[in-house]
Amino acid sequence: MNGQESRHGLLKAFGWLLILLGLALNEWVIAALLTPGRPLDSMPIRIGIGIVELLLILAGIGVIRSRHRIGGALNLKRILVVLLVSTAATVAAAELALRQLGFKPFVVMGPGVAVEPGGRMFEKDPTLGYRHLPGSYEVTILHTGYTFRMTHGEDSLRLTRPAEDGASAEGKEQIWLFGCSYTHGWTLDDQDTYAWMLQEMLPDFEVVNFGVVGYGTLHNLIQFREALETRGTPRAAVVAYAGFHDRRNTFVRRRRKLVATWNSLGPLSQPRARLGPENELVRDMAEVAYREFPLQRSSALVHMLEQMFNRGEERIHRSREVSREIIRTFSELCAEKGIDLLLAGINQDPWTARMLADMGREGIPTVDISVDLTVKENNNKPHDHHPSAVANRKYAEKLLAALRAGPLK
Repeated sequence: MNGQESRHGLLKAFGWLLILLGLALNEWVIAALLTPGRPLDSMPIRIGIGIVELLLILAGIGVIRSRHRIGGALNLKRILVVLLVSTAATVAAAELALRQLGFKPFVVMGPGVAVEPGGRMFEKDPTLGYRHLPGSYEVTILHTGYTFRMTHGEDSLRLTRPAEDGASAEGKEQIWLFGCSYTHGWTLDDQDTYAWMLQEMLPDFEVVNFGVVGYGTLHNLIQFREALETRGTPRAAVVAYAGFHDRRNTFVRRRRKLVATWNSLGPLSQPRARLGPENELVRDMAEVAYREFPLQRSSALVHMLEQMFNRGEERIHRSREVSREIIRTFSELCAEKGIDLLLAGINQDPWTARMLADMGREGIPTVDISVDLTVKENNNKPHDHHPSAVANRKYAEKLLAALRAGPLK
């Protein structure tokens, strides 16, 4: 084969590559990458995908046909020009289409809060990475000016009763609540958290709120093990689980991307878990850092590709399977100590519901305490997306009913 035929072959191969790429990037493949478990339900996005798909196919056809038009004077320079022009046109068309559909380049978002006194809310912890600072703090959501007050005891846990009533808790059986910011009560005053409300509903028990902003189920398991050594044995342990805890437990890129800027509120590191050869949990510590893809701050296309990569990484590390193993370990520890465990689904999403169903089939008691956070009364928008005091009242009432039907029966 002479040089000209070799270059013709190169162009032809590149043209077919563009065509195959256009055929591969259809709405079903994009749905699997961007919205796993459900189809794309937005007609504009589906139309935009079709436009990009058509442009790629047309570009591929154009490259294949160009090898005939260039003729005998074909050389490497002309091949490169055709390749660059075709690629640039395809990328530009995809970028324009994605922006029209609402996709945006990556924007770095800080925590958006001011904390007084001190401007910080976290301190280092050797096993949990970080924990809340003890004391009382006023937090302001900067874009709306909304403020709330949170109080943490000397053990760094959020109070569930007035500080001066602490002595009345001595000698009472305990109920431990584990969870994330939903359980902590982020954006709410102390008395508006569901842990505080549950304490009021159960005055004969001591309710302990282990919820911490940003924690996942792995954090909760570490807290549980340490508390068993220092606090004794509770009557019941409630694990408030949400599907978004899965990526926290493996601390993949998708999670790092969200929390890297929170380092400004205190030094952060993060425990993470993987499954070993025998499906055992393998744990280590990671710094809270996030590496961007080149150009993702200026290109919607690059940012979309980065999001696809992040979702793929989450599957590689088997985040959901890791969460299942963490909950199984929780259950085994409770069985050893004679503690009643209750797995409470606190977020309304398919992954949370699926986990409750899976663990229920394994004999772990479960309850769905979630509410519809798209309903205005249940969220704290426009200040923040977290559950409102109304939603927390519903959490407390549902949890109380489940406790009285099970562990406190």
